[in-house]
Amino acid sequence: MKASPRPCGVIQTNPKYLTPFKFKDYIFPDGFCLIVDTREQHSPLFLDKPPKGLMVMRDTLRAGDYGIKGFPAFAIEKKYCGDLFTYCSSEMDFKTYPKMERFKRMIAAGGWIGLVIEERYSDVFKWQEHTKVTPECVRGALKKFAVHFGVHVHFANNREGAARWILDMSLSYYEKMKEL
Repeated sequence: MKASPRPCGVIQTNPKYLTPFKFKDYIFPDGFCLIVDTREQHSPLFLDKPPKGLMVMRDTLRAGDYGIKGFPAFAIEKKYCGDLFTYCSSEMDFKTYPKMERFKRMIAAGGWIGLVIEERYSDVFKWQEHTKVTPECVRGALKKFAVHFGVHVHFANNREGAARWILDMSLSYYEKMKEL
């Protein structure tokens, strides 16, 4: 095995390594339409200035904050750190678990469910001001969502990361289902 040409810790001078990576623009297939739930008030991703070619519509979704027109078994739920703590604690019995059971049935019917958290992993798992909910409580709930209910959990560092993940997963699911 050949040794790496540059040892770890050496400062890079090549501009390729000094600038953030730029992803290619999305190419949206004909018929692809992202649905944003009408109750998704706090973060109207894709509504202010959607990526070129993206068709977006507002509608009431049975499950999740984002969906794909014509594919009712696909949903993505989006949470901020603030509402994640209530989602994983005080709302569990009357709101979150019934929603997770719906998600589980959707997955069993060939669907895909994601939970994108618009926050850094390290920021979620620390003590939060104005709540008695522990990071361990949130950790336990997220593990259960993933393992027991089959929900894909993703931590996006910011709004742009959340938008990219939502589009990546939506397009991948759409293309997979169109192949079948």
